[in-house]
Amino acid sequence: MKHLKKFLTRLQTFELRLIQRKVYVGPFDYKEVTGYDLRHETHYDDAAVFESKLRLLSETAALDLLPLRHSQLQLVLEQLTEIEKRFKSFWVRFHNHVPGYGQDYPPAYLYNLRLPFLFVTHNLQPAHADIAVCEEFADDLSESVKLRESLLANLLLHVRSLLPANEEQVPVVDAPVPAKPVAAYPRFVDGVAERLFEILKGYFSLEDQQQLLPLLLENTGVTSPLLFHGNGNQLADAFKQLYESNLLVGCLKGELEAWISRHFAYVYRRQQRTLPPNYLAALISSNAKPCQSPILDVRKQTDGTYAVFPVLRTQKNYIIP
Repeated sequence: MKHLKKFLTRLQTFELRLIQRKVYVGPFDYKEVTGYDLRHETHYDDAAVFESKLRLLSETAALDLLPLRHSQLQLVLEQLTEIEKRFKSFWVRFHNHVPGYGQDYPPAYLYNLRLPFLFVTHNLQPAHADIAVCEEFADDLSESVKLRESLLANLLLHVRSLLPANEEQVPVVDAPVPAKPVAAYPRFVDGVAERLFEILKGYFSLEDQQQLLPLLLENTGVTSPLLFHGNGNQLADAFKQLYESNLLVGCLKGELEAWISRHFAYVYRRQQRTLPPNYLAALISSNAKPCQSPILDVRKQTDGTYAVFPVLRTQKNYIIP
């Protein structure tokens, strides 16, 4: 079990670094400040070595599970499930503490996320030390958590595959034939899919636009995740507004989150970023703070119906529809 212990320990440990960063002061000047850095624990550039080491640990941890008895596997499953809950809790707080447009991250940002209470956090300084937290660091933190979550999810699947299936029940004579499961996916009220496409298309390449409308209208599969050129929380917020206004029906919120995760990704800092279900759940299924830069607005009309309007933005990194 030593490999499993080592993997779970590393999975829940964040090794923060302190570096000197240049921050702008006014339009023409800048100053150097001490800030947090975590890029070495993401899977970008030369930091991919972290992913390789963590993945190797997860594979050796999986080997530790093979000789375990049923009762031991159940205990491991319970432990992994508790860790998964902490990751979910992180995402709720992460989305609730996004600063408004033009606002800086507070020095106590990591304490606001309860990061040192959820995980082992090395080199975290007191809030009064005034260590700078920048947008790049917050993004690297989210990517590091996504990577850890994906490896944890794989290990959870492995544990469940080793647990014996429930014994089959003896069929009862004349028992009703069980209903066939129906695939659930989002269906839009008449005209909404076309309206959503008109608002979203400017955020996608021409190639992805050709797959976007069939996906919205008929749930036609895509060759690869469609890349949204904006913030991931903007896309999630758009679907959340439509769901809560009953303009999007046919599935539960959890099914909607899984559907978005399968079919969409977003681009940030010239890198493709994933949209894991737990990341989306913290935005769609929880009472997270509303998106600060929404791309659409669902408004109730005088006749009681709802209509969808675009929200035009001129912020950097966003394409205006």
